[in-house]
Amino acid sequence: MIRLVALDIDGTLLDSSNRLSDGNAAAVREALAQGAQVVLATSRWFHLARLTAESLGLTTPLICHNGALVKRPEDGQELLHLRLDQDFSRQVATLGDQRRYMMFTTVDHVTYMRPQGKGPKRLPRDMRVSNYHAQAVAQAAPTAILIFGEEAVGEVWDAFYERFGQAVNFSRNHSLTFPHYLSLTHAEADKGRSLEMVCRELGVDPAEAMAIGDSEADVAMFEVAGQGIAMGNAPDEVREAASDVAPQNDDDGVAWAIRKYVLGG
Repeated sequence: MIRLVALDIDGTLLDSSNRLSDGNAAAVREALAQGAQVVLATSRWFHLARLTAESLGLTTPLICHNGALVKRPEDGQELLHLRLDQDFSRQVATLGDQRRYMMFTTVDHVTYMRPQGKGPKRLPRDMRVSNYHAQAVAQAAPTAILIFGEEAVGEVWDAFYERFGQAVNFSRNHSLTFPHYLSLTHAEADKGRSLEMVCRELGVDPAEAMAIGDSEADVAMFEVAGQGIAMGNAPDEVREAASDVAPQNDDDGVAWAIRKYVLGG
């Protein structure tokens, strides 16, 4: 019996246009009505993840930044917060500023972004458009840095992985429907460990949990949960690590998995 469903957001719950489909939303709500708990586990920052949680009526702790932050959406209490080394972050941010990478850097409660092109006209109050992420990192050690684009990911990997690969979690991700990106977090940040923490918080045996995802970071959840479901748009190595493979995110793969394993077909 599945009592808890852990859902990645990008490339999994959302389609390739970053939309929550009616089919996926309906399946999540049916699972909640049947008594299952639903937890979001994402590389996104807290405030962005909370918007998705609110749209589905979820009140469970949010696993953000690939497990570096676990936080309750209702009262903002942090159950876990792991920060990057500040000197390493300064070096990465400086390179990103020089190369003008598409980059997101979360420092305390603010996420600084350098978009491609002009970027959005309006931003939530917890976000800032900035071309100088190194200045933000100088204020405090960040929780995470996200870098987008295959070339940028490769450059940062080549420049820093050999020196910092033991002290920093370099999570390199791509799927058939989502661009290449690199998530940089504390070495102990891990979606699987954070899922175990949330299961304890909610009184659920991890063996009674199902994790659904499409990227390298989600494999850690597959190793913890009783069922690990890879999306059809996931890379081969992610699908091989899963116990089952769902249809792609553009084909309501989350709804398929929930109906098969939680709602009984």
